[in-house]
Amino acid sequence: MNQQEINQILDEMEKKAEKDIEVVFNKRLKAILAQMLEMHRKFGRNGEASWTDVNKYNRFNQEMKLIAQQLNADYKAIIKLIRESEERLYIERYLMMAYLLQQSTDEEMGFKIPSVEMIQAALANPVEFLTLPKVFEAHRNDIIRRLNIEIAQSFQAGESYTDMAIRIENAMGWTRKKAILVARTEGGRIKSQVDLAIEEQASKTARLTKVWMSSLDTRVRKSHRMLDGQKADKDGYFHYGAWKSKAPRLWGVASMDIQCRCHTIYMVNGKLPEYRRGRDYMDDTYQKQLAARIDAYMTDLGLTYRQAFNKAYKQVKPPSVTVPFMSYEEWRKQLSEEE
Repeated sequence: MNQQEINQILDEMEKKAEKDIEVVFNKRLKAILAQMLEMHRKFGRNGEASWTDVNKYNRFNQEMKLIAQQLNADYKAIIKLIRESEERLYIERYLMMAYLLQQSTDEEMGFKIPSVEMIQAALANPVEFLTLPKVFEAHRNDIIRRLNIEIAQSFQAGESYTDMAIRIENAMGWTRKKAILVARTEGGRIKSQVDLAIEEQASKTARLTKVWMSSLDTRVRKSHRMLDGQKADKDGYFHYGAWKSKAPRLWGVASMDIQCRCHTIYMVNGKLPEYRRGRDYMDDTYQKQLAARIDAYMTDLGLTYRQAFNKAYKQVKPPSVTVPFMSYEEWRKQLSEEE
């Protein structure tokens, strides 16, 4: 196990949460379309409903009120989904990172299963207006307002059900993307909070240094590409211009935090931690060769830290070794029994 593999496992967990959010919005879209189809059937002639008939006896407002109530319940469900996902992310990242660091050193680091209080403190956004209920309250109000406008304009223009459906699908697609963006940003913030907790505990017995690792693709913002490969200062901060942060997504600046896909890579006592059966990844010679190859690829080929790491990792091989091996599952079970 290494940090790249841990990141990949957690990325898959986040994708699962995003798919669950999409399911909620798809169900609501289907229900709203069915509701509008029924209105066209009841009040329409030749496939078109009359605004006069739809608006008579407060019918339109009653239908919009029903949509608002349903969306309110949907957003409550989405908040619950995200919070459950965040809790899983916190626990899994904390334990996997703890296992990796513990098994990569000879020191007992004193890791324990995170308490409920520890997790809740990490989940709480310190900025009041950026908490999930506040953010999604604004999103819910926006989509209700937009649906009211789109549906009313469609009826007033005498559009067919098909034209109205396109309007509704576009509106729901817009709010679905915003919800997934929030989930992605919050998931990243939680992973960074975990890293700080791991760093605090592991630093009691080992020397930890950390490096900023950007994503591979061209969608990486300029500031984060410039941060790529930067080592944190003696106080644990990364620097960009006048700003500083101890981890990705913790700058407190929207342009630096939103939808950031960067990671922190930790080095323990100057070595990149990795633990597998039959291989000594903490061997001094191997670690020096790996570090030198990474630096060379970044300097000579202009690769990002992640690209250089992946390329060097494939080429530099650690020595074989016969030592007792404890799997992550065995280690986690043992940790639970000690609680």
